[in-house]
Amino acid sequence: MPFGRQKSGYGLVNGHNGLNIPSTTPSFNLTFSIKETFDAALANNNSPQFAAKSTNIRGQVEPLLRRSFTNFKRMDIVKFRNGSTITESNLYMNPSDPNVTLEQVKSVFLGGLSSFNFTVDPNSVSVTLGNSIPPAIASSLSMIWMSVLTLLLSISLHFEL
Repeated sequence: MPFGRQKSGYGLVNGHNGLNIPSTTPSFNLTFSIKETFDAALANNNSPQFAAKSTNIRGQVEPLLRRSFTNFKRMDIVKFRNGSTITESNLYMNPSDPNVTLEQVKSVFLGGLSSFNFTVDPNSVSVTLGNSIPPAIASSLSMIWMSVLTLLLSISLHFEL
């Protein structure tokens, strides 16, 4: 079926045909810098330039990841930003298959750089868990829990007989 058309029971999900992947699917965030001058049109994810660049990148990265990880589903380009051309993307994996580590994803991506028709700065490659809590939020949650526990302990000591 051509890209952009819908079939009964299926829909477009982030520019892809196929079933919706549940939001609970484990994912990785892959960020890297392409050594080229940033085109301001890439900042608009509805622009033809964004669509073309996304299609080009996905067309090269997805087969690489699919060959290495049987549970790889798809790559979505989230945005491009200035700084050469910084690419932020999400990688979706099937949660029922074997676990894939951050190090494995980064290693496979770095190993495939020479096959791409765009030049990635290898020092810019970053892979993080897509469903992880940012450190600032995790730290705040810890502080809140400690405060609640301290309050409960204080109340229990106050009413002790």
